[in-house]
Amino acid sequence: MEASSDCIPCMLTQALGAARRVTDDTWLHRKLLFAVMEYLPTLNFDRSPAEVSYDCLHFTTRYLGVTDPYADEKQRSTRKLLAIEHELRQKLLAAPDPLEAAIRYALAANRIDLGAVSEQQVEQELSCDATALEMAINDYDALRSALAEARTAIYILSNAGEVVCDKLVLEQLGVPEITCVVRQSPIINQVTRDDVADVGLERLARIVDPGVDALGIPLSLCSAEFRALFADADVVIARGQANYATLDEPERDVYHIFRAKCEHTAQHLGVRRDDAIVARTPRPKGRPLVHPQHAANEGDL
Repeated sequence: MEASSDCIPCMLTQALGAARRVTDDTWLHRKLLFAVMEYLPTLNFDRSPAEVSYDCLHFTTRYLGVTDPYADEKQRSTRKLLAIEHELRQKLLAAPDPLEAAIRYALAANRIDLGAVSEQQVEQELSCDATALEMAINDYDALRSALAEARTAIYILSNAGEVVCDKLVLEQLGVPEITCVVRQSPIINQVTRDDVADVGLERLARIVDPGVDALGIPLSLCSAEFRALFADADVVIARGQANYATLDEPERDVYHIFRAKCEHTAQHLGVRRDDAIVARTPRPKGRPLVHPQHAANEGDL
């Protein structure tokens, strides 16, 4: 999935969001945005949106002189979900299929994107019955079948806060050996080792990073050790839009669990913005990614 012109205003919005978390100085906000606009034409846009966005965000944090502008908000969103972890676990355990219910709650929590929606919006969604959340693309049955035969699984994490719901999914996977993948260093509200330590995820899985500072999983840049781990795992599950953007055409099956948060991604999938997705890539022969329910409306996206 390659970046598009639609990614440019999004990157400017992300840069401004980071700046506002660092300072109230509107003059500095403008100065940063002008600098970003000069920087963007130097980037290679023949890459995924996640890779281009990472370069822009890295430029932004260097310019601002702050490593992690989202640190406080990440901790706050994680604390809020930890406060309702027991309640969520009770709800999914009462469901006919606890794994499917856990995935739906993880999809609800995937709206925790501090560059796109407010924490209050996410809390409202989780307070509802997320087990009834509709999926625009639903390859859950294929995922469940793959897990039933698996001994090893890789689970690529996305955002802080929602990692609490990822924990609930991990508890239901039923796979003997699980490896969770985190970011090597802070980027927006993506999960790092420190973030998973706050949730206690290391009790359920081995924690690794891809061996490269990145947004998503650009395999060609990842360490040889990680690429071998990725290739050898029986099942790979990737959470979040950035991971989809870099793993939409892998050489092996990957199961993506995320919300389509932007128009570019929605159009690529053939769904509507904010739709919930459980999709296997690459698609089985004869099964297009565009969901029949949405194919007729593709021009409306």
